[in-house]
Amino acid sequence: MSLVNKLAQERRARLAAERLLEQKQAELQAANRKLGKHARALSDEIVETRAEVRSVRDENLRVRSDLDSANHRAEVIQRRLGHVIETIQGGFAVFDADSRLIAANRAWLAVFDGLEAVRPGISYAEILQCITEEGIFDIGDLRPQDWHERMLDRWQRPTPGPEVVRLWNGQYIRLTDRRGQDGDVVGLALNITRTIRHQKKPEAARHKAEADSAQAAGWSRKKTQLSPPDISAL
Repeated sequence: MSLVNKLAQERRARLAAERLLEQKQAELQAANRKLGKHARALSDEIVETRAEVRSVRDENLRVRSDLDSANHRAEVIQRRLGHVIETIQGGFAVFDADSRLIAANRAWLAVFDGLEAVRPGISYAEILQCITEEGIFDIGDLRPQDWHERMLDRWQRPTPGPEVVRLWNGQYIRLTDRRGQDGDVVGLALNITRTIRHQKKPEAARHKAEADSAQAAGWSRKKTQLSPPDISAL
């Protein structure tokens, strides 16, 4: 091969190498531009994500603050409601729509004499069961099951009528229950023992007067029968 051909061949190889280098440099620059674009997009995404995290964190803080405020207000209202309930004369209790006890004052709970089962969450049917098992009410000659059914029938009415019950110690309680629009029930239990005894006094006095009158009439008849004969009539 002549020197001229060798030089031409080397020149062609050098040009090919230069073109390949230029191609690789162009590809590298394109890749760098793409990488830079992706990095900027990723950076923007990171910035947006951080902003969203800050926004969510701030929102959580606001929600937590609002929840704490709401809980505090609820506690204040519950305490005030408890004070109001305790000032009510007689027993006072509140049941939810499922007939479960929500709250009651000490006067209402006193009837059960510290029975642990009678507390918020107990159902009305379970309360009736406790009453008959512990002998708290005097149900007379009724069977416990019959008494339960009668009391439950009254309770489930839209407007339960008043009910007078007699306790084991001879005291009388008038139960008055009112059902709300949402199905919750407010119950009031008043001790009417004095009223009942006052009503019974005239009746007892009348029975005694009738007995005394009958006894006096009987003695009068006996006296007439035992009187000596009238001598003047002879």
